[in-house]
Amino acid sequence: MANTTFNIPRGHLIMALCLPLAVLLGYVLAEPFESGSVAVVVFVLVVLSVPLLMKWHHPLLILSWNATINPMFLPGRASLWLLLSGICLLFGIVNRATDPNEKFISVPPITKAVAILAAVIVVTGFLTGGFGSRFLGSSHMGGRKYYYLLGAIAGYFALTSRQIPVSRSSLYTAFFFLSGLTALVGHLAFLAGPATYFLFSLFSPDFVQDQAAASFSLNPEMVRISGFILVAPAIYSWLFARFGIRGVFDPSRLWRPLLLLLALTCALFGGFRSALVMFLLTFAFLFFLEGLHRTKYLFFLGSLALLTTALLVPFANKLPLTTQRTLSVLPLNLDPVARQSADGSSEWRIQMWKAALSEIPKYLFRGKGYALDPRDVAETEILRASPHNDSWNGAFLMGDYHNGPLSLLIPFGIYGALAFLWFLFVSLRTMYRYFKLGDPNLRTINALLLATFTAKTVIFFFVFGSLYSDMAFFTGLLGLSVALNGAEPSPAPVEETTVTQLDPDFNPGLSPYS
Repeated sequence: MANTTFNIPRGHLIMALCLPLAVLLGYVLAEPFESGSVAVVVFVLVVLSVPLLMKWHHPLLILSWNATINPMFLPGRASLWLLLSGICLLFGIVNRATDPNEKFISVPPITKAVAILAAVIVVTGFLTGGFGSRFLGSSHMGGRKYYYLLGAIAGYFALTSRQIPVSRSSLYTAFFFLSGLTALVGHLAFLAGPATYFLFSLFSPDFVQDQAAASFSLNPEMVRISGFILVAPAIYSWLFARFGIRGVFDPSRLWRPLLLLLALTCALFGGFRSALVMFLLTFAFLFFLEGLHRTKYLFFLGSLALLTTALLVPFANKLPLTTQRTLSVLPLNLDPVARQSADGSSEWRIQMWKAALSEIPKYLFRGKGYALDPRDVAETEILRASPHNDSWNGAFLMGDYHNGPLSLLIPFGIYGALAFLWFLFVSLRTMYRYFKLGDPNLRTINALLLATFTAKTVIFFFVFGSLYSDMAFFTGLLGLSVALNGAEPSPAPVEETTVTQLDPDFNPGLSPYS
């Protein structure tokens, strides 16, 4: 019987696949700015990247979580982490279906809380106009916020689809936090000039709006470098996760406190008061978690705080206006321009909050949701042009209340608020147990994650919060914590000690009083 099998060399096979693909790409790139051409190129790149994604989807997701990468080809310029969350979750489900050993890390209390919160979001969306979004061709607006909320929840399960080895914990933690440095790319591209503006097709241009507006102003008094609000926590979070407060202030490693000082300087030059409050709260919670309040570090940091205050009091009004605006949370003698800018922002929010409070009873048991009618938006834009109109009406209509509790109660009612509170409770409980009972090699990282999560919770309720934009922050920290530690730890069993073990000569027939 003749042998009909034949072998094709791998090089020939690759050539047979690549040549037609090259011809196709050459044809569509003849008009590279056509939407169809862009779609074909993106599709080809996605197909070619499937093998890489199958192997590296989990670290890529962690690397992109805090990165300000918003590719132009994604609908609505969605964040890259949103796309990778879906891809990572899909691969995790496929791996679980094909290999019983590939299991998601299960923490039942968190899974239940997240599922309940997702159910409230979905039901509210269906009852209040759906998930329509203009960038997807819908006649309604507001669906983007639903996608970010549900994407953040899906991202938690994607992060927990695979456990991170302890040996790589420092590397993955660095990926997670230091990716926030990408917020500088937009500022650097703007400073470099038009030759580098192509970077804005990949990195978010939102952070350079104040910088761009100041360049066209005849008298720019204050320029906030918005990207620093992500750069500062990227630096100090990595420092604290890697070395802890003790390690950062190690006198034999001078570069560490200098790097911390750089992070604090970035927070000050960002011009956002919440950035300074976030740093102080994170530092304070971490200080107590490490038990440093019972050591000589308390005296050292107290002395440093007094010295800093003594220097700030006479010279605060000599600092750059942006820095003074950040320091306006402190009772210092500041330039009237900086103080007026901060007070004006606070008054703007307070007026909007007063108007929003009257909306709570209306949506207490059936949330308002995020769906918007474009006609309402158009009317609001017309009213904004009126000199007698309140400037916060636009933000009010869009649901950007700049307040955590209001961003819960009005869109999702009491049910959404209770579900989110339950989520925070079980998350903090789990992260605290990781810190107390988890692997000692992860103690420094777990302390930082717990301190950051707690600080963000306080800021969400008492300083500034927005559920749809902050949810990814919460689920990202929680997902990384679970991926590092695995299933929720349980206390080590205590061995029962018998009297005989304590005293082998014990005789139950004899009384110590006989």
